[in-house]
Amino acid sequence: MRRRTLLLGLPVGALAACEAKAPEPTSAPRPSSQPLVDPTPVVLNRPAETVDPSTLRLTLEMDVMIVVDPGWNTAPQELGGIFLGLDDSGETLRFTAVDEDGTALWSAQRPHGQAGVALSRTAEGRDIAVLTAPAPDQASGLTATCYDLSTAERLWGPLEVPGPLHGPGLLCVSPAGRRAVLSAGTGDVLLREEDLEDGSLLAEHLGTVLLTEGDQLVARSGEELPERWRLPLPDGADPSAAQILGRIETTTGLAVLGEGQGAGILLDLAEGRIITDGVRAAAHDHGLDVTVVADGSTVRGLDRDGQERWRHQDPEDLVFLTAGERLAYAQRPQEGTLVVLDTSQGLLVNPFDADRTGPLAVPELFSAAAATSVYVEQKRYLVTTTLDQAYGMRN
Repeated sequence: MRRRTLLLGLPVGALAACEAKAPEPTSAPRPSSQPLVDPTPVVLNRPAETVDPSTLRLTLEMDVMIVVDPGWNTAPQELGGIFLGLDDSGETLRFTAVDEDGTALWSAQRPHGQAGVALSRTAEGRDIAVLTAPAPDQASGLTATCYDLSTAERLWGPLEVPGPLHGPGLLCVSPAGRRAVLSAGTGDVLLREEDLEDGSLLAEHLGTVLLTEGDQLVARSGEELPERWRLPLPDGADPSAAQILGRIETTTGLAVLGEGQGAGILLDLAEGRIITDGVRAAAHDHGLDVTVVADGSTVRGLDRDGQERWRHQDPEDLVFLTAGERLAYAQRPQEGTLVVLDTSQGLLVNPFDADRTGPLAVPELFSAAAATSVYVEQKRYLVTTTLDQAYGMRN
């Protein structure tokens, strides 16, 4: 049962802001010598460790679901309802994949260094995770290995790659700054930036390559890279400075394109259209089918066609976090407080139990079915899609 239907009628009280602090960056010491690491994933297929809900201050709708501790201390990625996160505090990096229902699927280790991860999708529709690691037999260089995201079956690799995964997606950048895109299906270099006559590689997203050609924005997909769509860049845009701001939503294909400073445009990569401008960050609330966009102190709710439903003007410039389950989240960095808006009208609300104390569990990433990665200080937890049967018997 999804919590968006379970507690749809639950009222939330108005409040200007809720106290919360952004997580501190992880600063664990690195070992002077790297231990030997077996890169082979370990298949788990067991329930992840559950968390006592009384130790967390969750939103009221999340409070009825089982919460698990996947062992992450950094923000995870999500694709198709599977979250893949990282713990970088030990002698090795440990990646763990967890299904949105709370099942720990597999884990894999990599040495510290330039190890990275990207999620993508093959032409056959298979969701994959690509992990990189320093090449074991070279003084420098990286290799990449691809696994099925749900089963950890190795699909290709290890293959030498041009540089670390820079993202979004399977976009690599060499030490010399040259960009290249890997094929999700084979791991081969699909396209190099130096092969473009007048353009730049911007991203790879679920098998689609986004790039510029002159003053045009172009999407190509498939092993032969046929063109999917083409759009003119906004008037006055500098093609050489174009970049994706933040992550691309895997559930909707929404991406923000800008130049690093100031606001950009919101793109629908699936349909090849510009939804709106004046955007620095965006997220989609599947609960109400509302896209929430932010720029500075302004947060707006948009319908499918980009029409504005509501607008919130905050006293401070906000750091936008995410949206989901009828709520949007942002932070006031000067105050260190959390701003929560109802995505139906853009009203300030307090969705947390006022009788509880302690740090808030702040949402940072939602799946389409409402599983949520939340952070409490330096820890990450996963609010699952599984209803806690003991909810009504809690003290």
